[in-house]
Formats: sequence, structure tokens, C-alpha cells
Amino acid sequence: MNPSSSISIEHLPNEILVNILKIYARPSLFSVCCTRWRHLMATEVMPDLYKQIGKMHAPDRDVNEQALILDKIYMLENEPSAVEKVKAIFKQTFTLVKSLSPLEFNDDSKENIYFTSANYSSYLLNINRFLMWKKLPGGEEYLDQEGIKSLSLAKKGELFRSWIESHSKDMTSLQLEGISLTFLPPEIGQLSKLQELGLSNNRLTTLPVEIGQLSHLQALNLISNQLTCLPAEIGQMLHLQTLGLDHNQLTNLPAEIWLLSQLQTLGLDHNQLTSIPAKIGQLSQLQTLFLNNNQLTSLPPEIGQLSQLKELIIGNNQLTTLPVEIRQLLQLQGLSLNSNKLKSLPAEVWHLSQLQNLGLSNNQLTNIPAEIRQLSQLQNLGLSNNQLTNIPAEIRQLSQLLELGLDGNKLKSLPPEIWHLSQLQKLGLDGNKLKSLPVEIGQLSQLQELDLHGNRLTTLPIEIGQLSQLQWLDLHRNQLSTLPTEIGQLSQLQELDLHGNRLATLPTEIGHLSQLQWLDLHRNQLSTLPTEIGQLSQLQEFDLHRNQLAAIPADIGQLSQLNKLYLDRNQLTSLPAEIWQLSQLQELDLHGNRLDTLPAEIGQLSQLQELDLHGNRLDTLPAEIGQLSQLQELYLSNNQLTFLPAEIGQLLQLQKLELDHNRLTTLPAEIGLLSQLQGLQLKENPLGSIPDEVRRRFCL
Repeated sequence: MNPSSSISIEHLPNEILVNILKIYARPSLFSVCCTRWRHLMATEVMPDLYKQIGKMHAPDRDVNEQALILDKIYMLENEPSAVEKVKAIFKQTFTLVKSLSPLEFNDDSKENIYFTSANYSSYLLNINRFLMWKKLPGGEEYLDQEGIKSLSLAKKGELFRSWIESHSKDMTSLQLEGISLTFLPPEIGQLSKLQELGLSNNRLTTLPVEIGQLSHLQALNLISNQLTCLPAEIGQMLHLQTLGLDHNQLTNLPAEIWLLSQLQTLGLDHNQLTSIPAKIGQLSQLQTLFLNNNQLTSLPPEIGQLSQLKELIIGNNQLTTLPVEIRQLLQLQGLSLNSNKLKSLPAEVWHLSQLQNLGLSNNQLTNIPAEIRQLSQLQNLGLSNNQLTNIPAEIRQLSQLLELGLDGNKLKSLPPEIWHLSQLQKLGLDGNKLKSLPVEIGQLSQLQELDLHGNRLTTLPIEIGQLSQLQWLDLHRNQLSTLPTEIGQLSQLQELDLHGNRLATLPTEIGHLSQLQWLDLHRNQLSTLPTEIGQLSQLQEFDLHRNQLAAIPADIGQLSQLNKLYLDRNQLTSLPAEIWQLSQLQELDLHGNRLDTLPAEIGQLSQLQELDLHGNRLDTLPAEIGQLSQLQELYLSNNQLTFLPAEIGQLLQLQKLELDHNRLTTLPAEIGLLSQLQGLQLKENPLGSIPDEVRRRFCL
């Protein structure tokens, strides 16, 4: 269509002209001088084409939802208008075509390709044929033949069906995960002997009806696509055992899906389902049902007909109650109801005698009935973040319990019976209102993890030392002022968090924690450390910031495995020479102290990557700082430095250097050698002259 012909047709009414433009729209028309044409392209032609493209991808959704889905597929969120969106879609399409079929276009031919729904549909089909073809055995080799490479994408697409018939019809497994499919070619139906089909992590919005021809399929993985609907033909896959539909955009399911009588696993997590139809009860072989992260407000009574169900996962929905028929799920071993709106549980739940895992966290439960004792096989009970004020004494009868989560409730005390759970390995009690722990805590001889942070504990019972299997203990944000000496008996402890308490001293027995790898003591009131701290030979991370330490014991140099040490915001005026023996140290934070010198031995920290010294009283740096060959970050602001040693130019890995608020009058030219340095902060220094090398390097 020649733009000059607009002289002869500009008198045509808009309705006729719009239809002409829809047929002949192409990139060159966006630059024609006719204002009327450009207006119609922007207000009529392109918006209509955008809607047609949206309908191809999400035929069951309204215009707004189709637009959102297109935006996700083509990442168009930043494109303001339909014109720009259509341009972006075709640009991405042409780019992909060019990468798949390099001989498709010459330099100018893209300007002459019409922006029409027919062209888009053709490219959509053939691009995805090509992507699928490359994954078929022998497909890539066939497409690389010179005679095939020279064909247009459409011509190649015409060969696809016959090629499958000759080469792939006997395949039993096909994996097409993560290959950017936006459309599944109908030729998939030719692979009638497939038993396993993987289509996860693509951008599919629909499935072709031909999917129903895969009558031998046993496993279909469609996780992490953009599916908005499923074809009724999915009900023809009568041998299907596993169907993964998690992380899609489904709002409902076709009635035919309930005909899949052999289905054992059905994954529907992270969709937009608001209800489950009664026909779910027809899935008589179903063993695992995932419904996390939908918008369900109820479950149908027919769920009780799933007599083989072992796992029912329905977290992050809006359930306020459960159907009484749930008691019929006599094989159920796992039930997750986390993050719903449950205020109570029907008594029928306590009849699930095979239950091993029960998740009830993040609901609105105010009490747990005594009938919980009937769940004699329970191993994992999650009750975190409810409104519980007490726990029934009958909990002691859960003799198989391994994990108990009670954090984030309103518990002021615990029943003595809880300490009879002799198999318990993990106990979460953080975020309650506990002021003390009973001496019976020592009876939990198998306990490996204990979380008590965010309570009101002022002391710990000496019996805590009897927890001989404990590996992880979190006591941060309590009101502890002392620790019992028996804490040194926790010979298996690997992580200990005590930050945010009121500790002024540590017992010398802390040195007996020979397996400790992580120790957090920040925000306490420590003014000294026991010399026995040097016995923590496995310690890798040690946090002491925001205490009142005026000195560090020389024994700290014995921590040969230490790689992170935080001593900032204390009252240190010097450091023991032994600290420089920490040959594995990667991070050292000393900011906000009262240091006025650094010894030459700092150069021994050969693995140091981050050194923070800002907010001290340093007026010089030793030349040996240049030996820190692995240093990437160096913070020296708010000191009293008057010059820097030339050796700083040897820190070839340095990426950050902060020198604000010092007394520097000049800089060594060697700073210009720091090729990895991303910036140089020099504010509030009385700099007289800056070497040319530095000025050029950092555009000063």
C-alpha cells in the first residue's frame, strides 16, 4: 500500500478506512504524514489487534485479564499504549524468528510484513513448532541441514507433521521444560505413545484440544506457565497418574478433569481457584492433593470420598471451617491448613488416626481441645502464630512427636506435660510471653533445636544443660542478665543467639562449647569477655557489636576458623596483637570505637575482604595495609587521617573506598591504580591538590 494513494481515499468514511488499515498495517504506516491515518492506527487498528492477540492466548478471559496475561508473556508492563505494545510484540516475534531462522528476513523485509492477527497467528504457531522440533530426537540435526535452513519458517512448519510421523511417533517421554513455549503445537497429539510429558517453566496460556489424543500419558507437568483454562479433552487421558498445574492462572477446572480415575497426584498450588467442585470425589485413586495459595473459602463435603488420600495441602487460602466429612480420610498422613482463617477445628479432625503432619500455623485458633491426644501417630504439629493462651495437658500423649511449633502465640506458661515428649527434636516457642522455663525442660533429651526468642525470660534453669543433643539455641530479645554455668554442657551446640539481652558477663564455661560455629552477643552490656572464649575452636562467626567492651582478650587469636568478627560500637582503644593471627578472617567490623592506631600486623589478615574502621580516631594507616590483597571494601570515613600510605595502591581487588570526613590534604597517586574501585568518597576533607592520575580515574 503506497502512502501517496491516501490522496484518492482520504474521503472514505472511517469505518471503511479502518478495515483497509487493518489489512495493510505495517511498520512503515506509523511514519506516514497523514494525521488521520496515524490517529486511526492509534485509536482503532492497533487496539483491536492487541485484543485479538490477547484472545488467542486467553480465550476464556475478559479484555483486561487478557491484557495482563499478554503483558506477562511479553513483559510489556512499561509500554503505555496499545500501539507500543503491538510494536513490542511484533519486534520480539521478529527477533525470535530471526534467531531461529536466520534467512527469514533481509534487512528491510520486516518493514513490509503486515501487523495482522493472521500473521501473528502464523508466526506464533511456527515459532513454537520450531522450539518443540529442536527438542525431539534428531530434530536439531535435521533443522541444521542446508536445504532445510534455507526454507522460511512457515515452510519448515509445513514439514513438521510428516517429520514427527516418520521420526517421533513411538516416543514415550518428552521433556520441553523451560524452552519459552507460548503455544503448544497441535502436532503434540501425534505423539500418541507418550507416557511422560514435561512442559514446566514455559509461557503457555492454553493447551490444544489435541492434547487429549495422548491416551497413554501417565505424567503431565505444566507447572509454572500462564494457563488460564484447560481443554475438556484433558479428560481423555484415562491413564494419567500425575498432573502438575501449580503456578498458573486457573480460576476453574473443566468438569472432565474429574474423569481421570487413575490420578494419584494433583498439583494446583498458586492458582486463582475460588472453589472445588463436588465431582472431586470421583478421583478415587488420588493420594496427594496440593491446593496451596488459591482463594478457597470452603471445601466440598465430597472430599471425604477420597479414600486413598494421604496428603492434603491447603495452606494460604481463606478457609473458615472444614467439612465434617474430612473424618472419612482414614489414610491421611499429612494435612496442611497453614495461613487460613480457622478459629476452631471440627472434632472430626481428631479422628484422622494416621495423621503424621498437621499444619495449623497462621490461623486464628484460641484453643486446642483435649481430643488432640487421639492423633497418636503425629510427628509434626505446627501451631505457630495463632492466639493460643494454653496447651492441653493431653499433648503429652503425642509420644511420636518430633517437631512442635508454638511460636507467635500468647503463652505465659507451659503445661509440665509438654516435657514428657521424649522424642521431640524441634521446639519453637519464640514470640510468646514466657517469663520462665520449668526445670522439666531437661527431660527433652532428644531436642536439637530450641527457639525461645522474643519472650520475657530473665533466667534459664540449670537443667538446660541436660539437653545433650541441642545444636541450635535462640534466646535473643529476652531479659537475661546471666547464663547458668551449665550452658557449657551443651556439647553439640553449633549456633547460639543471645543478642538483645542484658548480659554483663559470660560464664567461663562457655568455652566448653567445642562445636559452636556461630555466636551472636550483640546489643548486650558486656564489658569483658572471659579468656576461655579462645577455646571455641570451631567458631566461624562472632558478633559482639553494641556492647561496652573496652578490651578484647588475647585468646581471641586462637579462633583459627573465624571468618566474621563484628566489634563495632564498643569502647575499644586498642586491639590485642593476637587478633592478627586470625588467618581465615574475611570480615572485620571495628567502626564506632576509639582506636587511634592500627599495628603493622594487620597485613597478616591475608583473606580479609571487608574492613570497616569508620568513626574511630585514626590519624595514620600502616603501610602494611597494602598487603590485604583480597580486600574489596574499606571504610575509613569519620577519622582523623591526614594522609594515606602509597601502598594503598596495592589493593587491586578494592571496590569500595570511603574517606569522607577526615583531614586529608592530598592523595597518593597510586589510588589511580585501583582498577576495580567503583567510586571514591572524599567529602569534607581539606584537599589541596589531587594527582592527575586520580583526577582522571575518578572524574574529580
